[in-house]
Amino acid sequence: MSSTKSYPPLVHGDSRPGRGVREHRAAAIAAGILYIIGTASGILSKAVTYLPVHNADDPLAYAADHSGAVATGALLVLVMGLSLAMVPVVLFPMLRQLDEVLATGYLIIRGAVEATTYVIVATAWLLLVPLADTMAAGPGTASPAGVRLGTLVIDSDGASAIMSLVFCFGGALFYVLLYRSRIVPRWIASWGLIAVPLYAAAYLLAMYGVVDINSSTVNLFSLPLAVQEMVLAVWMIARGFRPAAVSNTPVA
Repeated sequence: MSSTKSYPPLVHGDSRPGRGVREHRAAAIAAGILYIIGTASGILSKAVTYLPVHNADDPLAYAADHSGAVATGALLVLVMGLSLAMVPVVLFPMLRQLDEVLATGYLIIRGAVEATTYVIVATAWLLLVPLADTMAAGPGTASPAGVRLGTLVIDSDGASAIMSLVFCFGGALFYVLLYRSRIVPRWIASWGLIAVPLYAAAYLLAMYGVVDINSSTVNLFSLPLAVQEMVLAVWMIARGFRPAAVSNTPVA
């Protein structure tokens, strides 16, 4: 036997005509902008700090000589983490009307847990400079232990994989909710649901040492989700959500 589940209309908190629609339109625009800020900050942090330090012969020495770049990179990571964490916060009042369990899970995973991991990463980057001072073997010299420690701090494949899995789990909750509710076109939500496993697989392969974390394989597997999130961000800014699409959803 099948039944029809009726979701409440996406008009919440005010009975005046159009108030709820304007609120959700504003939430969609804010979320789209936050997505773009977070993604841009992540790309810049990798270019400014991660790749130069990662590719240096002595990561700690490089960090000590470029402390401003390291601080900027850490700040960009923090901006990325907080921007992405604010997306579920901004959308939660609306998403909870569609499915409170999925919306709460999305808020916890992408809001609290993922933001915490980015704060830890930013803190670890800032520790590179004082670690360099502590491990220095002398003027113009590189401490072998310092080289290893610097590499560990900046290039932990396992930690990157865990962060990515947290990101993927939260993303999967979000895209399931979008797919079921139809507040964005289903092809966008389906794209996300297909891209999330590819993204997770890339970092699992890196965690088990099958591929390098900076390999073309990881970049290729990550690309579909990166592009999808930018498409979703632009759609939310340009078109917003479609409240009428969730009024009647068949449920088996």
